[in-house]
Amino acid sequence: MEEDYTKWTHSALVARVQELEEKMAEYPKNSVSIESTSATTRTPCTTTSTTIENPPSDPTPEPKPKKRRAFDPNRYSTRLIALKIAYLGSSYSGFEYQANNFTPLPTVEEKIFEALLKSHLVPAAEAMTPNPGEPTYSVRFWPSEEVTQYSKGGRTDRGVSGFGQVIGIRVRSNRPLPKPVCSDLETQEEVEKEKIGIHEAEDDMQPPSPLQPFDDIKDELPYVTILNRLLPPDIRVLAWAPNPPENFSARFNCRGRHYRYFFSNPPIAPRPLKGEIAFNGPLDIERMREAASYFLGEHDFRNFCKLDASKQINNFRRIIYASTIEELPVNTPSMTTDSHPKMYYFNLHGSAFLWHQVRHMIAVLFLIGQGFEEPSLIKALLDTEKHPRKPQYEIADDKALVLWDCYYPNEKLQWVYGEIAEKDSLYDTAWMGWHKARLEEILWGVVEDLRKNCINAEDMIREYRVHDLRPVAEKKNHFLVDGGSRIHLRGKYVPVMKRATLEDVEVLNARYRHKKPERVPGMNKVWRAKNAMQPKEMVADELEKISAEDTA
Repeated sequence: MEEDYTKWTHSALVARVQELEEKMAEYPKNSVSIESTSATTRTPCTTTSTTIENPPSDPTPEPKPKKRRAFDPNRYSTRLIALKIAYLGSSYSGFEYQANNFTPLPTVEEKIFEALLKSHLVPAAEAMTPNPGEPTYSVRFWPSEEVTQYSKGGRTDRGVSGFGQVIGIRVRSNRPLPKPVCSDLETQEEVEKEKIGIHEAEDDMQPPSPLQPFDDIKDELPYVTILNRLLPPDIRVLAWAPNPPENFSARFNCRGRHYRYFFSNPPIAPRPLKGEIAFNGPLDIERMREAASYFLGEHDFRNFCKLDASKQINNFRRIIYASTIEELPVNTPSMTTDSHPKMYYFNLHGSAFLWHQVRHMIAVLFLIGQGFEEPSLIKALLDTEKHPRKPQYEIADDKALVLWDCYYPNEKLQWVYGEIAEKDSLYDTAWMGWHKARLEEILWGVVEDLRKNCINAEDMIREYRVHDLRPVAEKKNHFLVDGGSRIHLRGKYVPVMKRATLEDVEVLNARYRHKKPERVPGMNKVWRAKNAMQPKEMVADELEKISAEDTA
């Protein structure tokens, strides 16, 4: 029988509510009471309840990390391109990466390889297994030359910079892959789809539809932007060439290389002469220009390079197209005053260069500019019939040398530079470097002014004197100018042509072949085969015969 709550007194209603609250308190906290009510009326006596126990509350499970889909290079086409690269070499152990030679600093090429691997522009070597914690874009995973078709226009040593380095590389492309050969029925279906405009949806990273012609530049990946985002600030990709000739080689297709070596004049801090220093002033630029002109043409430069018997080089002839000493125009007003040195550069353009050739050439020019040698020394060192053995002398510093450009026929490479945003990024990077160097220049200029305030008037008058009255040979010491920022004080100067010389190139090569035949190209296989079948004494006798024949 249903209760009529309208007839209940106030106290009875309150008692009923309290009774219901006590019953509700008896249920567990994690239970839910669902009361079944009538469609029209609800009575306290006929109310039935169904209790549903909730499961214990568990902590929210952490979302599983999404598995990144492995990159499949087979889904993309490739193309051979050329890249023009600029870099500052002071923080690197040269340009070329040495796979089996540990260097205290990374190489420029190593950073380029890592950027190409990380961006998947070049596929990693499949046979390599990564070490624990080793990224897959480590330079150790660089694939073989058959895959990359990699080549470089020039090699620079440690500390040397490059503003026009060129490399050739086969990279991933946005160009659609060619359609596979299909049956006539499948071909008819594709034609019908094209008529009614049915195409599969593709994301933004997919190449353009094969139904539209592919633009080699507009539809291609932004190579300059991709690589510059991954490279350090002192290595920049300036441009790329979309269509180099077939089997392009940045080394063998190069028709000329351009170097510049920058130096100041005076090359060292001017100071009062003490009578025993052979050189203490500015370089004689006109003497250096006369001497530099003797490099023009084709010559044997064995006396202007570092001899490396492991290379087994026999041809040291190179062609020099331009060899001048140029004054560097400056835009900063403070640098045009007499209190600051002028800046010059050795401008050198040739077909190819030997190891350390440019630094040897400028080192001899410095000796001529200091007055230690005559310009005719260049002619004497180039005459290898009279002087086949290289005199021993120190080469110039590496920091001021720059690979300025690599030249290719105009029809071979058409450079495409980065977008406006990329050019702005390159400008910002150059600005930060210039700003830092400019501040340091101003601060060191203040130090120079303080130094001058400590010198009396008599010393100031004698400060810029070039030579003492006595000849160079009578001086006990001399400053060596090597183009670097350090001051090198040496003993009594000895003319270059009176110094000790190295052995003949043929003798050096023959001795190396005899000592390390396993490292000589063409001899290593013969040496290994004979060494496996004959006693060591017989092998040594055979190698001695070969060396004697080569020397003869």
